[in-house]
Amino acid sequence: MIKRLFSTLLCLGFFCSATAQYAISYDSADPVTVVAGQSITLNYTYTASMQVGAQFQIFETDDSGIFGGTTAIGTAVAEFPTLDAGTDVTATITLNIPTNFPLSSSLSGTEYRIFGKLSSAANSDATTDATWDTGGVYPLITVTSPPYSITYDSANPISVAAGEPITLNYTYTASMDVATQFQIFEADVPGIFGGTTANGTAIIVTPTVTAGTDVSTTVTLDIPSDFPISSSLSGTKYYIFGKLSSAVNPDANSDVDWSVTGAYPEINVSPLLTTNDFIFDSDQLYFNNASTSLIINDSIEATFLDIYNTLGKKIFEVTDVNNTASVDLSSLPRGLYIARSDSKFLKFIR
Repeated sequence: MIKRLFSTLLCLGFFCSATAQYAISYDSADPVTVVAGQSITLNYTYTASMQVGAQFQIFETDDSGIFGGTTAIGTAVAEFPTLDAGTDVTATITLNIPTNFPLSSSLSGTEYRIFGKLSSAANSDATTDATWDTGGVYPLITVTSPPYSITYDSANPISVAAGEPITLNYTYTASMDVATQFQIFEADVPGIFGGTTANGTAIIVTPTVTAGTDVSTTVTLDIPSDFPISSSLSGTKYYIFGKLSSAVNPDANSDVDWSVTGAYPEINVSPLLTTNDFIFDSDQLYFNNASTSLIINDSIEATFLDIYNTLGKKIFEVTDVNNTASVDLSSLPRGLYIARSDSKFLKFIR
């Protein structure tokens, strides 16, 4: 009796395994486009009479219906969730595309396809698979570069006095409205933002810019009067971080920044201009409106003298201050300028 019951259970188990059903269909756009560094969510519907293993993967091939064949190249973009039993279940899968993922335009004779399947076990080599291909063809996916870019157009390095604003020039291109982030950070390496050596500051501006091509614009950073000056830093410097992203998210993977070969512009924060101790005395340095010249007297205590416009761009440099009596500035446009030397400043109007 026990033997007969055991045989019956075996038969029932075999029958259930043999008649188990599962199916999956792809419900998103075909073809679909995604930006490298972003994630994409795909819709699908499945039916399964048991818990099943799933596999979703982007693969490269020269045959739209071959996955795992001789022409297919697997990628690191793969997800293997386990799905519960259900009938006509509508679900989604998110694939994260790495920022360094090869773009579709860089492929030679191949393209990216999206593979999706269910199997009786979480086993990529299962023979009892159900896939979402249509007529043996998998959905096409195109991986593109981010549709936005940004460049830094001001001087590098640049100087600003604590307690004063500084306006920086940049150019951007964006096919959509994008979030921006501009920040001064402290680091011992110009290319590290948010790393172990970086210290964030309270100077953060996050405007949203509208779509446009080669848009030249500015951002203003207000430097608090109590901001630590650059000379007080130990083993580090201040750098200026600027980026665009697809959402208002400082940690977005789909960022583009204005670094040049990984290095960010340097900014030197000097003492507050309005403090008399840091302003040149008129017997040392002054601007002569009649001659449109900056007069340098022998009593000046400086080893060098730099002249900046209000954008922080250095427009003139005097390296031999002791042997220079005056600097002719008649060629400059009328406006406000700042003469800086070591920790001293002079504001003057040309």
